[in-house]
Amino acid sequence: MPKLVDLTGQRFGRLTVIERSGKVTKDRNTRWKCICDCGKETIVARNNLTRSNLKGRGAKSCGCLKKELFESRRRKMLEKCLNNPEAKKNNLSTGIKNISYQPSQGSACYSVRIVRKNNKYSQYFPTLKEAERAKEYVLSRYKKGISNWNAKL
Repeated sequence: MPKLVDLTGQRFGRLTVIERSGKVTKDRNTRWKCICDCGKETIVARNNLTRSNLKGRGAKSCGCLKKELFESRRRKMLEKCLNNPEAKKNNLSTGIKNISYQPSQGSACYSVRIVRKNNKYSQYFPTLKEAERAKEYVLSRYKKGISNWNAKL
């Protein structure tokens, strides 16, 4: 059996190891109680802590880092959409049938909505060009009689 390495006081990403937890994982890895820079405490398996240093994977925070990165990307996409000159912000119309501008969607600003004989297709796209392409694709599948024409792209 390998010798237990004391991780107390070591830092892994935003996590600082406080003490060894009494729990072990199914594959008998020790678990460590850590405190994140945001102040939240979490318990992480040893292999998840040490893997973060070796391969860039594993535990880096209590989950706050993932939320921050997602929010940052969402804000950038929203800003990109709101600063888009081709969007008509007053009435949400793009001038193209079945495509509307939806600034509240954040990362996806253009909505394509098609309804034919109780089949509905609805999806959001970041650019008007992608929305137009999707609309044409869905309508071509509908015209060819393909039964699952409304499947998401």
